[in-house]
Amino acid sequence: MPNNLPFSIIDIAMLCGVDVPNSRGKNYVLVDCPLCGRKKSMSLKLDEDVFSCHCAGGNGGMLDLYKKLNNCYDKSNGDVIREIKAKLNINDDYAKNQKISKPIPQVKKLSKNEVLPHMQKADKAYRCLLNLLGLSAKHKKDLLERGISNANIEKYMFRSVPVLGYEYFAKNVAEQCDIQGVAGFMQDSRSQSLSFIPKLTGIIIPVQNIFGLIEGLQIRLDKPIRKTRYIWLSSDSLVGGGKATTPAYFVESSKETDTCIITEGAFKAIIPNQYKDLTVLGLAGVGNQGCLDYVLPELKRKGYTKIIEAFDADFRTNPDVLHHRERLEKTCREADFNFTRYVWNLEDGKGFDDFIINRIKRKNASRV
Repeated sequence: MPNNLPFSIIDIAMLCGVDVPNSRGKNYVLVDCPLCGRKKSMSLKLDEDVFSCHCAGGNGGMLDLYKKLNNCYDKSNGDVIREIKAKLNINDDYAKNQKISKPIPQVKKLSKNEVLPHMQKADKAYRCLLNLLGLSAKHKKDLLERGISNANIEKYMFRSVPVLGYEYFAKNVAEQCDIQGVAGFMQDSRSQSLSFIPKLTGIIIPVQNIFGLIEGLQIRLDKPIRKTRYIWLSSDSLVGGGKATTPAYFVESSKETDTCIITEGAFKAIIPNQYKDLTVLGLAGVGNQGCLDYVLPELKRKGYTKIIEAFDADFRTNPDVLHHRERLEKTCREADFNFTRYVWNLEDGKGFDDFIINRIKRKNASRV
């Protein structure tokens, strides 16, 4: 098994009641997604033992899939492995005697030169698409109520998910840009198209990375899918499509500073920068730290020496957040950054953006 375990992601899916078609000779199979319920929207990659579904916004390894489907995020990977082996009747003696067909893959650290070409290609296609789209009055009102200024709504190119016209938009972009392999674009039976899902309306958040490039399009759904509010525009496993990379949102202070704050999410990056002129990196999720392989060296190049972590205030009751806080600290210290944390009470706001806005409101109220 690619993960050096005596079971595969196919075993996990079937164990959790997913109907899996014959996978003989294939690198991946498409199954009905157990997270969002959409037909054939989840891809199970057999050579990597990972899953992804752009509809549900879910992706990860096979243990992540098991935890999601069994609602057991608080269990360690070791406990989950033992639980799976028990359910599959795999004992330790069996596992020890299995021949590992492939070595455990080493995670390759990505360099700036390796990631930039595709980012630049995606940036050009996304900007072209966004110039064709508009923002509804409702969504603009939602953004203003969230605390985003009119100027930043324009600057960061927020848009509404189009209800129709996917082929029209894709064709127009394809006439100006190379869209092959760009997440969200695809080639259907007739022409180019976009993998927006009909009836899934929401706000498009263009995620601008540390190089100033729009690397991906995230969608804040008007109506969550099984508690999932944010999804990525992706066309993974579709003809001519590409996989969403879950990049981090980066906004830089207009002042000279040596400090970068790392939090989670685009809004939590934009709002502290807008109100306090801070440099902020908003990870796509507390666990989406792979981009730090090239982000941290770029921060160093820009002159940053200090990192302050500002994950959600519920880390005390959320073991998943606590684990990734520790992981982030280890990564940053190994990269030779000074590392500290912002800590505030939950009643002051769950997220860093809430904390900033609530402090401003209290300060303004005290002046009245």
